[in-house]
Amino acid sequence: MRGAGGTRPQEEEEESVFISMADMTISFLFVIMILLAFFATQFTDPETVPRSQYDEILKQKNEIEKELRKVQTIIGASDLQVSDEVQAMKEEIEDLRRRLAMPDAPNQMEVYNNKVSETRRTLLTSLKKQIDEIKGVNVSISATFESLQFSGDGLFETNADVPTATGSLRVSKIAEILDRNLGCFSLGPRKRFSPDCNPGYAVIDSLQVEGHTDDRGTDILNMRLSANRASSVYSLMTSQRPDLLNFNNRSAQPVLSVAGFGKGRPIQSNATDIGKDANRRIDLRFIMAVPAKEADISAIKNALTEVPR
Repeated sequence: MRGAGGTRPQEEEEESVFISMADMTISFLFVIMILLAFFATQFTDPETVPRSQYDEILKQKNEIEKELRKVQTIIGASDLQVSDEVQAMKEEIEDLRRRLAMPDAPNQMEVYNNKVSETRRTLLTSLKKQIDEIKGVNVSISATFESLQFSGDGLFETNADVPTATGSLRVSKIAEILDRNLGCFSLGPRKRFSPDCNPGYAVIDSLQVEGHTDDRGTDILNMRLSANRASSVYSLMTSQRPDLLNFNNRSAQPVLSVAGFGKGRPIQSNATDIGKDANRRIDLRFIMAVPAKEADISAIKNALTEVPR
């Protein structure tokens, strides 16, 4: 008797749920029929309305008819089938609600790149502090925190592409500072990674020694002068510290490289002597490895932390 007594309320409850769902689907059907009627009034001869508007109305009409067929299928189904359909709809709605309630997951590429930028900024700030101890070297950090910028007057005579004796000594000291710091951000035989010095797991792709000039002289002269000055600094650094070439990027290539830009990348206006002085410079530009996809982030981190066999 208990079993029979407990079954009847359950059946009544299921019947009530089915009736409610039937009412809901019928109401939905009624709304769709109104929409169909509206679209019917919008349908005229395609020659009397813009073709694009006609095609769009036709597309929407077909989509509504498709939804209508779904509703008709549910209405004509058995109680069990309706229950399955309703349950699937409820689960889908709940899933959508959960997704809406959840905060957007952070973009891992953006998070990593931001950390790399912060790490490079910290690295350049540290290097500048160490280089500032070299007497006579005028170094600043670029506005974008991508490079160290050295006044050429502290290294070269006017129109000369070989450093002075004093300039050569200063370049050697700069190379020594780089030699002490690059291992935490490079791969290869001299890798010395630690999260303490490289919390962003940044890898240097290229450390360019760049030559720049002011706008006096011809383009060819300035390009040659800038390239020769950059090559002179590069040659001096690598001759004094050959192991600089053992700091590698992800392609197993030395990170140290050379580029000359002539007058093409001024940092101040050439209209003043102060601006010209600023533009005659040597830059050390730190170009960091940028992942093409999220999987590359793990590959970069593994390359840094992997213990050589």
